[in-house]
Amino acid sequence: MSKIKRTLIVLFVALGLSSCEVLTQVAQMANFANCTFNFDSVNQIQMLGVNLSKGMSRSDLNAAQLLSLANAIMNKQLPVTFNVNVKVDNPNSIAASMAKMDYILSLNGKQVVSTTMNQSVNVPAKSSNVVSIPITTDLFQLFSGESTDAIVNLAFKLAGASSNPVDVGLKMKPYISINNHQLAYPDYITMNKVLN
Repeated sequence: MSKIKRTLIVLFVALGLSSCEVLTQVAQMANFANCTFNFDSVNQIQMLGVNLSKGMSRSDLNAAQLLSLANAIMNKQLPVTFNVNVKVDNPNSIAASMAKMDYILSLNGKQVVSTTMNQSVNVPAKSSNVVSIPITTDLFQLFSGESTDAIVNLAFKLAGASSNPVDVGLKMKPYISINNHQLAYPDYITMNKVLN
């Protein structure tokens, strides 16, 4: 029996939870230890309300968008939103599931966000699912020591434009909810992807 499964069972016994349903939920959460997590993609990138389509660069912005970008640069603000997509492959004979997830995202080694996604995820047995994690940040606040061009280029790099590589790091900690108890997975699931 794996360390994670043993830890979860001890937690449930300590809480006095022993029904078949609870044991099934323990097994489903423990199955995450046997799942494979792969960084899939970054999509739905918006900068200043502009949808950045794949491969888009600064030269693709129209006059109004360039004016909006210039104004944002003067005010040292560059809000962006995007989704980080993680593919979860479940080779197990039963589903792997969670009630919510804590996550920490970093770009080029700088923490962008540390928060919770209050959305359940279920990966059926011998199947896969893509978990889409929403990110909202301000690149100027995050990379205040960098040049303006480097900060703006980072937003376009997320959309696949050619520029310096971006290292995307992600840590995820799943939870299950049983009888109003939130129980966390013992360790963070960690992955990295370099966007070239």
